[in-house]
Amino acid sequence: MSVSALSLLAAALTGAILGGAYLGLLWMAVRHLPQERGGVAVFVLLALARATLVLGALAAAAAFGIPAAGIVAALLGFVAVRLAGTRLSGHKTAGEPPWT
Repeated sequence: MSVSALSLLAAALTGAILGGAYLGLLWMAVRHLPQERGGVAVFVLLALARATLVLGALAAAAAFGIPAAGIVAALLGFVAVRLAGTRLSGHKTAGEPPWT
C-alpha cells in the first residue's frame, strides 16, 4: 500500500494543529502554576488534558487505520510546531529565562 504525498501533508498539518493545542494547554498550565490557590490543581488537570489529547490522537489514528508513515508525518508536524514555539519564545532580555 502506498501513501500519497497529499495524505502525508494532511497528516503533518494535523500533527501541527495538535502540537499547537498541546503547547497552548502547556502554556495555560504554566501560567496558572504560580498562583497561591489552585495553581497546582489546574496544572495537574491540564497535564491530564494534554495526555488525553496525545492518547486520543493515537487512538484515532489506530481506529482510522492510519499507516505508520502518516503517524510519523503527524509526529514531524507536532515536533515542528514545538521547535517553532520554543524558538519564537526565545530570551526577551539578557539573564531572563526563556519561558517568561
